[in-house]
Amino acid sequence: MVQFEAGQFAKEAATPEGVALWTVLNKDDVIARMETASDLGRPALEPVQDILLEALGEVMMDDRYKQLAGRMVRQILESRGFEHETADVRLNSVPFYKASRYRRVDQAGVYLFKSSVNPREICLSAQRDAAQLPAPTAGRWMYVGFLTSRLKAQIGYQFDLKDMVKRVAKGPVRHTFARMMRPA
Repeated sequence: MVQFEAGQFAKEAATPEGVALWTVLNKDDVIARMETASDLGRPALEPVQDILLEALGEVMMDDRYKQLAGRMVRQILESRGFEHETADVRLNSVPFYKASRYRRVDQAGVYLFKSSVNPREICLSAQRDAAQLPAPTAGRWMYVGFLTSRLKAQIGYQFDLKDMVKRVAKGPVRHTFARMMRPA
């Protein structure tokens, strides 16, 4: 088990509830759920909400303990080869209404942007900085996410992810894909 660096949450981490939270989050089955959620592009805390509510009860409704849980999850996943991808992903749930998403450090992928006017016009990049992208045909680029799934790339966007990773290493790539089905 990793040693927890409480930082600004030292007071909460020292309570019996804080110690219990750290213990629950470090259980093998809980870590497996958080890693699986991260691999699927979901926030790490999403699949463990019920476990935390069952183990800790009402204390998980307190904002400081929710933030403490987020800090703990970050340290656990970073020690296991993940990096923070994005914060404030909406969950519409209890106790967490938003949480952070993580991805594996060694995971190959591309940053995906969609045109605000034409959803089939996308731009792929090795960096998230939209200022480096070529101008879209119309509208502006909207950040979608970091794409790591070969199936999503092939079926949803009609390109080979492995080849695209090599192409975007040389610079951003604009890509337009055909409609998959005819309109009704």
